[in-house]
Amino acid sequence: MKKAFKMFCGLFMFMALVVPFSGVNAINVDDIGGKVTSKNEDGVWHLTLNGDDKQDLEIISGETVVLDLNGFTLTNFADGCSTIWVKSGGTLTIVDSKGNGAIKKLNASGAPVVNNEGTLTVEAGTISSKGEKSAALLNSGTLTVSGGTITAEEDNVFGLVNEGTAVINGGNFVQAHNFSVVNNANKMEIKDGNFTVEDGNTGAYSLITNQGSTNNATLEVNGGTFKANKGVFYNDGEDEITVSGGTYSHDVSAYLADGFEIKEENGEFVLVEETTTSETPKDENEPTQTTETVENPKTNDSILLVLGTLAVSGVVAFVAKRKLS
Repeated sequence: MKKAFKMFCGLFMFMALVVPFSGVNAINVDDIGGKVTSKNEDGVWHLTLNGDDKQDLEIISGETVVLDLNGFTLTNFADGCSTIWVKSGGTLTIVDSKGNGAIKKLNASGAPVVNNEGTLTVEAGTISSKGEKSAALLNSGTLTVSGGTITAEEDNVFGLVNEGTAVINGGNFVQAHNFSVVNNANKMEIKDGNFTVEDGNTGAYSLITNQGSTNNATLEVNGGTFKANKGVFYNDGEDEITVSGGTYSHDVSAYLADGFEIKEENGEFVLVEETTTSETPKDENEPTQTTETVENPKTNDSILLVLGTLAVSGVVAFVAKRKLS
């Protein structure tokens, strides 16, 4: 585990943009230096920021790491590098024990601030990015977001780009500029969270884009609050969005799952389960009765015939009652 984390640069391809990086030397996890302290407890590395710092962190296969921002800001060291790169097989959880912690990058390069190819859990902290067609967080592995804030610092920058599997259980996704704050290109499920446009951002595109390279993007939404400027969703081609919960600023009835309907309440669109009227099933043993009046040709009296099915015996009874004409 001596070289669990590295200052790194490599080749990164994102949105058909190839950005060449130059390599730098690795650093040992137990001597990471700067304002980051590290401690290994039962095979889990705990990193804590003790001040604003510049590091390019790489979590390699087999490593499990908990990073506590501790109220400070972590920025990349080398221009053109991601601040954090979780490689395939690596596991990282981002927390912030004091609040107001952040992860950023120095300059407007095409690299994402956080690049996850392994397993990443975001519980707190603000992740933001700048740089043409870059992203605050690029996921091609497994991602879970339960807290924190993901946003962009300038135009033409995404918040979260998902090319793997992502589950959103909470957190704040703020569309601060024109690009969608979330771009799903593979498989994503939104269970909760706040998806909003920053105040005064009148040039924003759709809040969430669902667009896979081979029409394979699937987005399931069963909760959350969505306040958009020019529409909540943009869905491309045969990609699929299914909505079964949440509160929306715009009508999303085009994406409703079976069994749900949308209602407008106080200027918001709320999803509810469809109300259906069901008929009470008829009891086959329930007695039935029909009547028919016939005339006796001999007496000209009217005869009332009562025909019914007796529930107990199951036989048909014919009862004739004489009625004076």
